[in-house]
Amino acid sequence: MKRAADAGAILYPVKIIKPDPGSISEIFSGIQGEGTRVGERHLFIRFGGCPFRCLYCDTPSSMVASGTCLVEDPPASGKYRKHANPMAPDKLVEIAGHFVGQGSLYRAISITGGEPLWQADYLRAALPLLRTLGKVIYLETAGGHPAELKSVLDLVDVVAMDIKLPSTAGIKPIWAVHQEFLKTALPRQVIVKVVVGRKTPTHELEMVRNIVAEVDRTIPVVIQPVTPAWEM
Repeated sequence: MKRAADAGAILYPVKIIKPDPGSISEIFSGIQGEGTRVGERHLFIRFGGCPFRCLYCDTPSSMVASGTCLVEDPPASGKYRKHANPMAPDKLVEIAGHFVGQGSLYRAISITGGEPLWQADYLRAALPLLRTLGKVIYLETAGGHPAELKSVLDLVDVVAMDIKLPSTAGIKPIWAVHQEFLKTALPRQVIVKVVVGRKTPTHELEMVRNIVAEVDRTIPVVIQPVTPAWEM
């Protein structure tokens, strides 16, 4: 579930600066809590920097790239050490391998954010190395960068995209961009996630239905409530 946060609501505001390639926010072991893979153990690689300011953002610390990355050490301990950013792709894979090498508990490597596609050039260098670890590459994204997705699509296995509802995200509608993104993602396994609140109007959900149906009616759509429910 998504929790509302005090985080502005502007799409691509002027003050936001695109992160340097290799700006990683966190690397940690966790349980997937969204989409169709809830309950799976994933290795999460959270990228720093995001062009969105969704009202319900549950990781506001990753909105802006930092000079350091928090690496859980040892894996699944809840204890962290700092690593300097930017992180070279080979170093990222070395750290990820330390997690995955602990056993077969990890069902996937979750590339999340922030917005990882904001660092598409870096992903093109890092993902081929991560794939050598033999895990599913699970891309979590806001669904707002179709061209960048196309450039890395062959390097991921699952695309879990949000469709941002103006009523809950608090951003300008980007329906056409979402539909283009969904069409681009179609060669891969795709999961659509939608965050709703008490005041979400029916017409927004109908728009989601229409966007998905026009691309592929078999794509799963997961509706996630903002929590606490009374906040939005």
